[in-house]
Amino acid sequence: MSAAAADVDVEAAALSTFGSSYPVRFARRPLVLHEGMVRADSRLTIAGATGSGTFSALDIGGAVSPVKNLELGLSTQLTGAIPAPGGISLISVIFSPKASYGDIPVYARYQFHEGKSFLSAVDLAFVLPANTDFSITAGLPMRVLELFGLFTMDMNLNIRYRNGDKFAAYVTDPSNATFDFTFSGASIINLTDHGYVEIGGGIGVVNVGGAAGANNVLELPAYLGGGYTYKGDVLIDIFAQFGWQPVMTVNGPPGVDLFNIADDWFSTVGVKVHTRELFGPNKR
Repeated sequence: MSAAAADVDVEAAALSTFGSSYPVRFARRPLVLHEGMVRADSRLTIAGATGSGTFSALDIGGAVSPVKNLELGLSTQLTGAIPAPGGISLISVIFSPKASYGDIPVYARYQFHEGKSFLSAVDLAFVLPANTDFSITAGLPMRVLELFGLFTMDMNLNIRYRNGDKFAAYVTDPSNATFDFTFSGASIINLTDHGYVEIGGGIGVVNVGGAAGANNVLELPAYLGGGYTYKGDVLIDIFAQFGWQPVMTVNGPPGVDLFNIADDWFSTVGVKVHTRELFGPNKR
């Protein structure tokens, strides 16, 4: 190999990673931050709402990796997860349709397998209610890295316990305890090292154990998104997403149509800021 070619390879490798070895390409990233890294995130969500007006909220959260393969956070911006509803984060301010504070999520994720092309982890997340219901979610996120050198596949299996009834507003005798069983996923393509697009969705049986006429409801969310990554002293992802949560509801209670496109849409713009390794063996 010539000296010029070697210089090109070194330059390409330097552009494609951040810190010790964290990938710049969104589609190549592990399911957890590298040990010692810290992430801060913020997003603005505008969405449809039942009744008049629209929903709008500003969410600010963050995460840290205290040891190898473990990520702890107060946020919904986990790698490989489909968009969460607005109004959930460490600092969450709901502007409309009624001003209030949002719920606080607390999560732990441990990545137990990191192969050359397949990653898997386990999640445990709590939502501390300020505006909705307390919930606990256990999950199994998986990521297949750039199949055929083109697209990454994200997959998530989740079980959620909710201390309440998701459709309480539609029934006269809501349940005090319900479960959701969901599968979600997305496909991500990095058009360049810095720019990416994504499409995702899922299927879930929700409100299991809910009130009569509002239990065992089938929901199908869907979304499109994309973003741009800036690499400097910090690594910054700027992203936007649009979709429906859900786009289709089967076996819903009276008042919830099969397609509630006008009520269930959402649009999100946000930013995630990653530091280099601030502590640990790869501190820089």
